[in-house]
Amino acid sequence: MRVWEQLRETWDADTVEPISFIDGGDRVVVRMVWRGVGHGPDLNMEVTQVYTVRKGKIRTVEFFWDHAEALEAVGLSEQDAHWRSSPS
Repeated sequence: MRVWEQLRETWDADTVEPISFIDGGDRVVVRMVWRGVGHGPDLNMEVTQVYTVRKGKIRTVEFFWDHAEALEAVGLSEQDAHWRSSPS
């Protein structure tokens, strides 16, 4: 959590906007855009996170720069994800 806090402290204002949520069974793939303004260059970055859920609680979060790699980590392809996703 401290790393996440340090990253967010870099900008005066930042937002994280989900693009899609994909049901991967006990894992959820969340594609998002992270935008920030403040110190230095503006941030406009797309990332994908994979949340592993057990008994209704988030157990792990994995970060991926490449969306296709995130899908592969949960055993899905881009085509599979298209049919299983829900818009934000």
